[in-house]
Amino acid sequence: MAIKPDCDKCGNELKDFGGILFGPPDKEGTVKKSHLCVDCYNQIKKELR
Repeated sequence: MAIKPDCDKCGNELKDFGGILFGPPDKEGTVKKSHLCVDCYNQIKKELR
């Protein structure tokens, strides 16, 4: 069975590869990873310009 994650921004199931967003490490060196759908990835990409 394949893993089917949900987008951590909009909550929809990922149907295509979108993106992964890594946060900064905390004091223990742990990094938060967020899965993004294509639409949310493109929206965040525009906001970073």
